[in-house]
Amino acid sequence: MKVGLLRVTAALSVVLAMAAAGFLHRSPWIIALATPAFTTLYALGKWNAWTAAWRAGGARQIAYAILVTLPVQAVVAGVFYLIGLGLGALISAPTPIAALSGIDLLSAVALLVVGTLAGTMIIRLEGRGSAPAIPAPAAATAAEEPEVDIDPTPLTPGTFFQSSGYWRVNASREAMEGRGSIVEKSPLAARDDMIVAAEARLGVQLPPTLRNLYRVMNGGYVGWLFVPLKANPQPIYADWRGAFSIDYSSLAPLEKLKTVAEHYDGFTHDPEDVPAEAGHRIILQARYGDMTLLDYAHGRQPRVLIVDYDKRIGDDPIDIVFEDFDTFFAALRRQRDRTADAGPQRQALRRPLREVPESERPLRFWGTAGPHAFYANAEARKNDSKPKLAADDVLISQTQARLGVALPASLIDLWRAKNGGSVSSRYVAATGGGAVKDREVMHYPVPLEYLVSLADLSDRISFPPGEIPWKERHARADKLVVLEADHGRVVLLDYRDPQGGDPGVLLVNDLDTDTLAEALHFGSFDELLRQLCL
Repeated sequence: MKVGLLRVTAALSVVLAMAAAGFLHRSPWIIALATPAFTTLYALGKWNAWTAAWRAGGARQIAYAILVTLPVQAVVAGVFYLIGLGLGALISAPTPIAALSGIDLLSAVALLVVGTLAGTMIIRLEGRGSAPAIPAPAAATAAEEPEVDIDPTPLTPGTFFQSSGYWRVNASREAMEGRGSIVEKSPLAARDDMIVAAEARLGVQLPPTLRNLYRVMNGGYVGWLFVPLKANPQPIYADWRGAFSIDYSSLAPLEKLKTVAEHYDGFTHDPEDVPAEAGHRIILQARYGDMTLLDYAHGRQPRVLIVDYDKRIGDDPIDIVFEDFDTFFAALRRQRDRTADAGPQRQALRRPLREVPESERPLRFWGTAGPHAFYANAEARKNDSKPKLAADDVLISQTQARLGVALPASLIDLWRAKNGGSVSSRYVAATGGGAVKDREVMHYPVPLEYLVSLADLSDRISFPPGEIPWKERHARADKLVVLEADHGRVVLLDYRDPQGGDPGVLLVNDLDTDTLAEALHFGSFDELLRQLCL
């Protein structure tokens, strides 16, 4: 409150001084005299941006910013002078404009001194300056809802990523669709040779901490992350800046790293559109002009910049500068996870399929969504590979002959209603062991035309060095039929030891890391259906 009052008082004093000069019919040359004062006061009000400009470009960047700001502030000073002049003409008798005098010069100097003192005091009170490596966010009181509730816990390489990125090739799904070529599976973690190749292409050496992050995951979703804009930041958005382009919130994979110059080359060839030092700045993430950058313009040890190149012309695009990647990483913070504080929550599940009449089960199982995406993809290719919208006797017979198995009767009944697609009744209620979180099992099973054994699916994929192909990792993979696949997550019909002729059902969270013994197991497809809930 004290700082806010001081800021308002300083601003009013400056503008009223110019209005008073106009009201008293002082020489209009006072506008030129006051312009440096207005520019200095503006710079003090934007201290973070101007200090960032100094770090980014030194005296040259400051000189450029002054040249841009001076005419703008001259217009501002002139507007308030004219307002005062107009009021004076309305209220008092006609008075001639005074000639420029020493009083006007002294008034401009006094304006500069008073404003500078006030601005400096505000900066000290607010604790402005370069961002601290380890912020200390103030806790909000119980009665005060924070704008941004920052968790003070520092990140680690193990907590940095929240999931793999959307760009990661879904090798299992593409291989199931069977487009005639081997699908190359991207490694989740980057190998050292991948890091070296990226560095050679970019002509730089990545910071050690960033290299270690890529060894955990080759880019991916990191969630909403923030860095403080000032020391002792409060829980308000003005004191924090989003990192990694909030809404995208990802670290780019090694193969997608590129310079700002390469980024702009994709849509403009006008040199004036390209930011300064663009060839020396590497984009870790970009959402339009909002970017997190490695800045190699000043040496082999890169700084980290968070910029917004979409700001108005004349505004400094650099919002904050970190002298090295370690300082930047130490400053990163997430918002507090309030759902964790509230404890685990269960799905509000509706009654399971076993309580639904058999005639209603297909609609409850599939819901009202359209056909599987493989149908639309095949239709776009305009060839004869388009799957049927509903399974018939011919398709069922062909599928069973091709796989060499008998499909469960209850599965056939469902696929006669709809030949694959999004599932509506997809959860099973958690039971035992104090578990409280229900499990999603069925999600997006494929049309019968695309059913394949795990061994055949594995043969369609080129696994990266160091990864074991699934048919070698999981014994008797030729006896496991894949109903759906999403990266390493699969739902399998298990024909290895069928009981009574019916296969079991396995949900494997990750074929690369989990064993089949760790899978969620159902004795039959009927058993699974009885438990599935909307």
